[in-house]
Amino acid sequence: MTTILIFPFLSISTGHHHVADSLHTNPGIQGHQCEKIDIFSYAYGRVERMSSAAYLKWIQYFPKVYSAVYHLLACGNHRPKKRHYMYELMFLKNMQKIIAEKKPDIVFCTHALPSYLLNRLKVQYPGLTVVNVYTDFFVNRIWGREHIDYHFAPIKDIKDQLISEGVDEGKIFLTGIPIHHSYKTAAGLMEEEGNQPHYNILITGGSMGVGGIFKLVRELSPQGSAVYHILCGKNEKLYRYVKSANDPFIKPLPYIESKAEMNRLYEQASGIITKPGGVTISECIEKRLPVFIYDALPGQEEMNLNILKKKRLVMELKKGKEEPIEKQLLSFLSSRDGTVRHSLNISRYVHETSERDVGEILEKIMMAANR
Repeated sequence: MTTILIFPFLSISTGHHHVADSLHTNPGIQGHQCEKIDIFSYAYGRVERMSSAAYLKWIQYFPKVYSAVYHLLACGNHRPKKRHYMYELMFLKNMQKIIAEKKPDIVFCTHALPSYLLNRLKVQYPGLTVVNVYTDFFVNRIWGREHIDYHFAPIKDIKDQLISEGVDEGKIFLTGIPIHHSYKTAAGLMEEEGNQPHYNILITGGSMGVGGIFKLVRELSPQGSAVYHILCGKNEKLYRYVKSANDPFIKPLPYIESKAEMNRLYEQASGIITKPGGVTISECIEKRLPVFIYDALPGQEEMNLNILKKKRLVMELKKGKEEPIEKQLLSFLSSRDGTVRHSLNISRYVHETSERDVGEILEKIMMAANR
């Protein structure tokens, strides 16, 4: 039996964890011993929760500062000899301890920090297979390159970038961002209520309490042509706020644990308003849903948005009173030319990232690790 570790980072329910969960439940590694570990929680326990809360506050109240720091530390050209001594001081010995304790055959990294650490340590563990699974549509310079065995690239641009940085093309799989296998199946549609508005819009991105979703709700002003289902996650403040508005066309939804239920919501939707997180966008692409961006958190989401707009995979909503949100949505959804162009852009992206099924790649990696 193969021993597998999956490393996201922090305990916040971000794309790093969603991709880790999609790998953990993928049929390609079922039957093997698999465990997900956050090295910060492993090393520092309760301090991690305090740090996660501080991180969210930083993004919420000082977005420009966070953006500037992120670009300074993580963006720009990859430098193979660049050392991040603070990360090494905080986590390197703990990573060595985890490897010694768990004795994994394969490690999947869904965050740059564990990838960096394992890239530094790889020469000490020649039999260990390390895989980078990128969760955004770009790759920052902290991710390890030189000693990583395989890379799951989200887009062709990233594959080309990695090759230009010296990564062997044979080690790169163009997979897109891995999503849970539940979203790759058709779902039975839920029963519709009588006199249902023509369009059904999902709104997500407020589960962590950061971003502009409260402002978005205030700006919706539904006119009856669409009903808006707001996915509140565990954000009880948001749920209460939407519920108190008592608008028949704006309906809050509490935390949804079931992937099958979420799949049905996707399939019933005419479009989704969200932030440009890599996993959410990838789920929407899988379901061929038009994506409207209302806000982007500083750092990763800013970078994602720029790339997604260039590839015409998302539409950015105009803010404020420039044009009512519902008018913008209806302008696109009722336009055959717009929807056909969007469908072509989605098909082009899906074709580009469908070289190999993720499950087949995982099975290949398992077999190679066991030789």
